[in-house]
Amino acid sequence: ESSCPPSAPRVHSRLGAMAVLAKMSAVLGLALASRAVVVASGAGVPDADIGFGVSMPMLAFGTMTMSNKGCTVEGAVEQWIRLGGRHIDMSLFYKTQPDAGRGIKASGVPRKELFLTTKVEGPIGYNATIDQVINQDLPQVGVDYFDLLIIHFPCPTMADFPNKCGSKFKQERLDTWRGLEYLKSTGKVRAIGISNYNTEQTMELIGAGYRPMVNQVQWHLGYHNDTFLEEMSALGITVEAWASLAGPTKSHNIPGVSLGDARLMTLAAKYNASTAQVALQWSVNKGVAPVTATCVADHAVSDLKAFDFKLTDQDMTYLDSLKEEDPSMEMIV
Repeated sequence: ESSCPPSAPRVHSRLGAMAVLAKMSAVLGLALASRAVVVASGAGVPDADIGFGVSMPMLAFGTMTMSNKGCTVEGAVEQWIRLGGRHIDMSLFYKTQPDAGRGIKASGVPRKELFLTTKVEGPIGYNATIDQVINQDLPQVGVDYFDLLIIHFPCPTMADFPNKCGSKFKQERLDTWRGLEYLKSTGKVRAIGISNYNTEQTMELIGAGYRPMVNQVQWHLGYHNDTFLEEMSALGITVEAWASLAGPTKSHNIPGVSLGDARLMTLAAKYNASTAQVALQWSVNKGVAPVTATCVADHAVSDLKAFDFKLTDQDMTYLDSLKEEDPSMEMIV
């Protein structure tokens, strides 16, 4: 039995659920896909076609302070972009958007070459969503538009993080989504999505005639749900991964395969690669876009070169099967 994130619960009848999803997608005219459409990008990091003509780099840089210990977010973002990274993942909740904005500006890379993501902090409603993006997010980062705007979590309070409210607050989620749709229609954002939504909460939007382009959930070696991934793919939704290297999840008592795991190190050695490179490529090969972070330039370069070798199908099957072996081992973001 593979690991099952709470944000991606099992569906009792997989074939039945997939049939329902496919039928709903066909009725609503949604794009069906077995997984994200990935094409090569100039920097070596693959891109995903997330719909409506928007391409998203499949490796993002996170801007939480706890993910960038030992440096400033401003410096880490500038370094990532100068080294070739193009996707920056931000949030008002992180309280680092002004820092990220300064790093973006200092990099000297034109805005149109970057992919910038930010988040609405839960189901806050139509007017509050528009107000947050127009009067806080855009000014803090210092840009005219975002490439991707997602609802950070489906519940109104962090006490329910990442997803303990179930079907409650459905109307609030729909009302907030309409705010995202408005911002997209005005050009303030190019793509819209969700985060930490389970299948049932995602289907609330589908049933109302909407399609999120992205769903960012907790996903890493030792903690992933392929049934959920197939369900999202069937709806044309690209999955992103937070805690992609099993990072801040240790304090949440969530299992994960650490970068120091001997099994992972053995496989990485076969390619003269780092364990982080193996973990990142495993995720992207499955059609899941990881969010990572580092203060160390060599680590950033290594992450961006995670696609310079090719894991075999046998490697992928083996990595899928790994479970946490030593819970005491330190996790790394």
